[in-house]
Amino acid sequence: MLAITNEGRKLALDQRLINSQLPDDENSKVNTCVKNVYEIWEKTKDKKSTQLVFCDLSTPKSLGADDNPYEMELVNGIWKCKEREFTDVYTDMKRKLIEQGIPENEIAFIHEATSEEKKEELFDKVRSGEIRVLMGSTFKMGAGTNVQDRIIALHNLDCPWTSANLIQRIGRAVRQGNMNELVHIYNYVTQGTFDAYMYQLIEQKQTFTSQIMTSKTPIRSMEDIDERALDYAEIKALATRK
Repeated sequence: MLAITNEGRKLALDQRLINSQLPDDENSKVNTCVKNVYEIWEKTKDKKSTQLVFCDLSTPKSLGADDNPYEMELVNGIWKCKEREFTDVYTDMKRKLIEQGIPENEIAFIHEATSEEKKEELFDKVRSGEIRVLMGSTFKMGAGTNVQDRIIALHNLDCPWTSANLIQRIGRAVRQGNMNELVHIYNYVTQGTFDAYMYQLIEQKQTFTSQIMTSKTPIRSMEDIDERALDYAEIKALATRK
């Protein structure tokens, strides 16, 4: 079941994770997210607003110092990244954002910060707006990531295993110290895929946990009383086309 779940989550994220020879669907989560990130980046240039992209699957591969997946070439008068085989979602998204027009040095992966010193240096650049798009996993970019100063949008490219993890993600942006009064939260789902199972899973966990923590019911049956659980149910319905 664990293997099936893992493959199902990959397929919901990008079908090329199952077979790199499959086509790059223009309506996939990755391409939809790229479009949204670029549009927000363009609209908020003057304020140097920043964005976070969360994705627990398909983290960037270590390619070596001599391999540059973001090398550009002129094709029919348009600058594009040189053709290469698909390796992971992180690298693919960064390549597409660079092709859209976002400078490479304004996009970063949390995985590039291999020490506490490098992590603080990275966070400083995000807080100042020098880096405007930061991508990472819940584990590496959850609790302790204090970069909220300029965050205007947060993108959940996949669904984590628990509602607590999803709340942790959102808490990176929706918190004191953010100069933006409104933060846009994007949850990406692929219809008819394992996304429905994942959101159903965290919906059930959130419903159960909320009733235990609030102590509103002494009986053994559990009712849907939590607002967040209803949010997860709505996302699940979208994923199942209901």
